Amino acid sequence: MLYTKKALQMGAIAVGLAAFAGQSSLAESAKKEDSKPVAKTETMQVLPELTMASHFVGVPYNQSGVSVSIINPESFEKRGIETLSGALARTSGVYMLDGGSTGQYGSSGYMSVRGVSLSGGTMLMVDGMRISDVSNASGLGSYGSGPEDLLGVSSLFDIGSAELVKGPQGAVYGGNSYGGVLALNTPEGTDKPYSRFFNEVGSFGSYTGTFTTQGRIRKLGYFVGVGYETTQNDAKYEGGLPYNPTGRHSDFSQWQEALRLTYDATKDVKVSMTYRRQDSRYAEPGTVSDAMWNPIAIEDFNTDMRSNIVTASVDAKLNELWTTSFMVGFYDRHVKFDWPDQAAWYDHSKFQSEWRNALTWNKEWKTILGMAWDRTVYHTVNNYTRYDILDSNLAWFAEQMWAPTDYLDFSLAGRLEHSSIWNNNATWRFSGSWKVQGHKDASTRILGSVGSGFRAPTQWEQYADTVYGGYHYLGNPDLSISRSLGGDLGVEQRLADDHYLTVSGFWTRINNIIENYYGSSDWPDPTPALWRNGSYGIMTGVEMSFRGEFKDAWKSGYTVNYTYVMPRNNEGKQLQGTARHTINAEIHTSPIEKLTCGVGVLAAMNRTNTFGSNRLDNYMTCRLFARYQVTDNVALHLRLENLFDQRYEITQSPNVWSSTALARGFGIFGGVTVEF
Repeated sequence: MLYTKKALQMGAIAVGLAAFAGQSSLAESAKKEDSKPVAKTETMQVLPELTMASHFVGVPYNQSGVSVSIINPESFEKRGIETLSGALARTSGVYMLDGGSTGQYGSSGYMSVRGVSLSGGTMLMVDGMRISDVSNASGLGSYGSGPEDLLGVSSLFDIGSAELVKGPQGAVYGGNSYGGVLALNTPEGTDKPYSRFFNEVGSFGSYTGTFTTQGRIRKLGYFVGVGYETTQNDAKYEGGLPYNPTGRHSDFSQWQEALRLTYDATKDVKVSMTYRRQDSRYAEPGTVSDAMWNPIAIEDFNTDMRSNIVTASVDAKLNELWTTSFMVGFYDRHVKFDWPDQAAWYDHSKFQSEWRNALTWNKEWKTILGMAWDRTVYHTVNNYTRYDILDSNLAWFAEQMWAPTDYLDFSLAGRLEHSSIWNNNATWRFSGSWKVQGHKDASTRILGSVGSGFRAPTQWEQYADTVYGGYHYLGNPDLSISRSLGGDLGVEQRLADDHYLTVSGFWTRINNIIENYYGSSDWPDPTPALWRNGSYGIMTGVEMSFRGEFKDAWKSGYTVNYTYVMPRNNEGKQLQGTARHTINAEIHTSPIEKLTCGVGVLAAMNRTNTFGSNRLDNYMTCRLFARYQVTDNVALHLRLENLFDQRYEITQSPNVWSSTALARGFGIFGGVTVEF
């Protein structure tokens, strides 16, 4: 094909550029740099300054005992990574399929954090709104109502900060967070106004265009972003019946909009408002079968998704002792499935309010107290069933922070929640940080935390009764809450200036774990997909991160992340949708002024299928990227993805079709960024 020929030509050029690569990848930072970047080849700080999501209030990164990865969207965008799934796939402790659960952009996202899946207990939060709750936490069945779908289709252009807090976080965020919390926030306008236009075309009929503008006008700060993307993807299946013999692919298109306004009413009072919207369409041609599962036609399976998130907050410093924050928000998501002989509608909406108060008694002691309330409505209609669910949740929470010296920091947090469905649930967390040398700039820091969590069964897991893609999903109304206890202990070592090594051991035990399994197929009925409470699941492992910058050597840098985890149930079997080994590494360098180029690898081994526990093959993909700053306002970029065209397995279907979905092949993408 024409694009393949051009890809090979441009690939040769990119390989030549990458041959200059010294050592590194752009390191992550907690805070955004100045609002208008001045030098695209500048190195970025190796460690972040603040963590805003690991406690009830912002805490200096090196004073928190909680394990957190802070994702800098600007850094990833400079490396040619434009999607949230792509950034998370290259984050320590994460196993994720870049491009969604079927390897095609627009399909639902799937993520496992230290062996705990997004569907099984890792919460997604956007601008303070809890997207994950008892209505939609299940990955094999939220079907457009929540975290998996937002995760699979989100871009980075309208994200100002992203933090992945790892380990049981029930004490801070409540249910559905015993694997961790992913907190995303819309950018805040600062400093002199400026605008940015990003434009990219590439393989598979892909196009992405985004426009953002931000700044401050006196007391008013603003950010506005809008983006459109489309791709024909590169769907491929092997085995089983001819799922898609026409060779057509899965079309995906999406609009995203984001707005943030901040107003400094006084020097001690700030008012904020955010609005986010996503409107996407995913169409995949597939085989339509008769009652005996004989293929009779190829038709489009269409999925339309729309979501809105609105928040408003007031932050005030009342006096030297007391600061307070009050937030309200609304989230809704509507999904429509228009499949051959099947139709379904899902509506999920939530209202949330939260009040936090921080009391700073002195240099050593700080107390956080607050309460939160949310009301969730979940409504579904399909060919087989319909149900409406209403859940109200009231929570009281507190955290006590203690810093007896400049090199010791501790915190103890607790939360009590009352659900109209699941009654009362209490969680707690203790964390600590110790700078071993006994001063603020110590080269060795030991950190750790231990805590509890819980996850209630979702309405889908309890009441599902519908057929999708050859499976008959049947809920189990007798499911009960699963509870967890876990912790981690790590060492962060500065090996030299701007070079750090972090090693953390972790474990989580989930009792009464909710499992998805498949019954025997009773021909000609579809394969039944069922849920049950297992005895327990245990996730143990180690996570390593090595990162640094060589500022005097072509402004080079690197990141290397490795995670080993053994997620198993009480029978010793590896849990579904997990990988024992994940590796990602990147180096970048600037051999000449204005040019940054680099190479990266992404690998996963000993993987299990998201459907059941079948083994999937290992994979390692390679990518090249280059960015050239033509002028102060114009930059060109080029990236080559899946350089060796590895079509590794994404998922295996155990139903009557018995097909295997394969990842997207080699692709080449390029574009221009204009700032003014």
